Amino acid sequence: MTDLYPFGQTFKQLRESRGLSLKEAAANIVSPQFLSRFEKGEKGISLENFSRLLIVLGLEWNDFATAYANQGGDCMEFPSIEFAKHVKNEEDILTYATVYEKLFDTYLNDNPLQADILLKSIKLGHYPTISKTDETVAKIQHIINHLMKIETFNSAELEIYCRIINHCPLELVEHMSKQLLLMYAQSANTDTHIRILNGLTFTAKHFSELGYYAKADDIIKKIKSLQTFERGYLSTPLMFLEVEHVYNQFRWNKPEAIALAKNLFNYLESAKFIDINYYSNFIKAFTYHCHKLNKTGKELF
Repeated sequence: MTDLYPFGQTFKQLRESRGLSLKEAAANIVSPQFLSRFEKGEKGISLENFSRLLIVLGLEWNDFATAYANQGGDCMEFPSIEFAKHVKNEEDILTYATVYEKLFDTYLNDNPLQADILLKSIKLGHYPTISKTDETVAKIQHIINHLMKIETFNSAELEIYCRIINHCPLELVEHMSKQLLLMYAQSANTDTHIRILNGLTFTAKHFSELGYYAKADDIIKKIKSLQTFERGYLSTPLMFLEVEHVYNQFRWNKPEAIALAKNLFNYLESAKFIDINYYSNFIKAFTYHCHKLNKTGKELF
């Protein structure tokens, strides 16, 4: 695996600007001594560990890439940045996928697992829902094994988890649930926070659809207990979480589902001024699923 020697100086500047010591930034991912040598350009670091160090700093790849580029670094090292340059809409993704693979031959060779995760995330986003079979699980078993071994997740790992959750064993989903809640509590970066929240929402949805209503409810309650105004209480990701909360209550046959659904419906109606087309379509989908899940016989809206 190729080491990332050039990035140490930029990492050090970002670490110091956040007031973090070597020990705090290393966070048991690497030793403080190793991190010091990396910052001096004396040691390289794996892409996996580097991604996790960025999480400690509250940074995404694009944040670091911007800082690195401002010092004359080459952003071609960062797949997410280069991908964003070429892909402006969904139609571009499949067209660009082959070029994307060729552009990052070095990256792909250095870290084939992360490369496979990135490429599968892109491709799986454009497949219809596929039923879980032994064959589908076998194709992602190496990714499942990888996710089971780690405790913090980079953006690509969070993305692939959301794509493959229906094909994952319950053991992995429970592991992800626990670790994502820890990451959510510690996250300082908005982009990272949103990705973690999306992963938790998918997890709650998955548990609920499998009939593990209490597990889904526990995730939602823990997220809400961590919520602050600064984290954007009325943000879109939390709205999706609240939708899953309502659906879970209906599946669970909880009487409070009716009131929760009406409250969320009223909120969505009031949000139409933001984007009338988006929220009108959202309301149609929401009311359809509520009616479908409602077994109480009571009128909803």
